[in-house]
Amino acid sequence: MKNTLISAKQNPIELVLLLAVYTSLGALTIDLQLPAMPLILQSFGFTESNQQQWIITAYMLGFAVAQIFYGPVSDSIGRKTVLIFGLLVYIVASVMCIVVDSYYWFLAARALQGVGAAAARIMVNAITRDFYAGNEMAKITSLVMIIFIMVPVLAPTLGSLILWAGPWQNILYVFVGFGVLALVWTLIRLPESIQPNNQRPFNFVLIKSAFMTVIKEPISMVFAVVSGVIFSGFMAYLNGAEQIYSNIYQAKHLFPYLFGVIALFFGVAAFINAKIVMKFGALTVTNGSMGLMVASTLLYLVITFLYQGVPPLWTLVVMLIVINMCIGLVYGNVMAIAMYPLGAHAGMGASVIGMVSALLAAGLGIMISQQLDQTIYPIVIGFFLTSLTALLLIRVYGKDIEMD
Repeated sequence: MKNTLISAKQNPIELVLLLAVYTSLGALTIDLQLPAMPLILQSFGFTESNQQQWIITAYMLGFAVAQIFYGPVSDSIGRKTVLIFGLLVYIVASVMCIVVDSYYWFLAARALQGVGAAAARIMVNAITRDFYAGNEMAKITSLVMIIFIMVPVLAPTLGSLILWAGPWQNILYVFVGFGVLALVWTLIRLPESIQPNNQRPFNFVLIKSAFMTVIKEPISMVFAVVSGVIFSGFMAYLNGAEQIYSNIYQAKHLFPYLFGVIALFFGVAAFINAKIVMKFGALTVTNGSMGLMVASTLLYLVITFLYQGVPPLWTLVVMLIVINMCIGLVYGNVMAIAMYPLGAHAGMGASVIGMVSALLAAGLGIMISQQLDQTIYPIVIGFFLTSLTALLLIRVYGKDIEMD
C-alpha cells in the first residue's frame, strides 16, 4: 500500500507548509479581527478604546496557560492526537464566539480559542524538534515563518474586505473554516513524529520529573524569558495598533495596508535568517539583531521626545519595519537555542518554553498598551526597555552556548 503520509526528511516541503498552517492559526485569530475591534466593542455596548485590547489578551492568556499541558501529554499519546484535540477545541470555541451575546462570554470564548490554538503552536516546536536539531531546526523554523508571514500581511486587509461585504461576525466563520481545513489536513497527511524510544507513559511522577528537568535547564529557561520579553513589546503594539492608526494618527483607512507592509519585513528577515543561520550560527545572528533593535529603538525614543510623543507616521512605519526585521531574524533562533538541550524532552520543553514566553508577552504587553492615550510614548518606551532587557540576558547567559 502506498504511503500517503508526509516524509519529513525526503520531502520536507509539505511538512513545512503544514507547520506554517499551525503557526498561522494564532496570527489569523488575532490579525483578521484587528480592523473589527471597535465594531466588536460597540456591538456589546462598550465605548472605551482600551477595553478592545482584551480581545487579543484574552486569547493570549488562554493560549499561554494551556501550553503546559499539551507537551507532556504529547510525549505520551503522540503529537498528532494532541493536535486533533486542540483543533477541535478551536473550532468549538470559534462557534461559541458566533453565538454568545455578552462581551465577557465573548472574551471567554476567545480564551478558549487560545486554548485550542496552543496545541497547534506547541506541536510545531515539538514536531520540528522531533525531526531536526540546532541550526537545522532554526533553518526549518525560519522557512515556516516565511510562509506564515503572509497571514499578518494579508489578514487585516482581508478583515477590512469582510467588513465591507457584511457584518463583523463573518470573520468568525473564517476562523471556523480555517480550523476545519487544518483538522482535515492533519487527519489525512500528518505522520506521528515522536520516536517510540522518546514516548513516555502518562505518569504524573514522570511528568513531574520531565518538568523539573526542563525548568532546571538554565539555557532553556533563560531563552524562554528572552522570547517572552522580546515579544512583549510587539504584543503591546499589536494590542494598540488599531487605536494608534485610527485615533492618534487619524489614518484608519491606511491601517490594513501599513500593518501588512510592516509585517512583510518579518518574512523578509526570516528568509534571510534561513540563508545565514547555518553559516554564522543562531546565537551570533541573535546577538547582532538584538543589538540593532536596541540602537534603533533608542534613536526613535529620542525622535518621539522631539515630537512630543507623536512623531510623523512615516517615521513610526520605518521604526516598526526595523523592529520586525530584527524580530524576524531572532524568532526561530531563540526557540532553537531554548529547545537545543531538550531533545529527549521536546514535548515538555515546548510546553514550558511556550507558556513562559506567551505569559510574559501577554502580561507585559497589556501592561504597556493599557497606558496608551494620545501619544505613542508607551509603545516606544516599551520596545526600548524590552529589547534592552532581552539583549542583556543574551549577552550574560549566551556566552558558553555551542550549537551544531
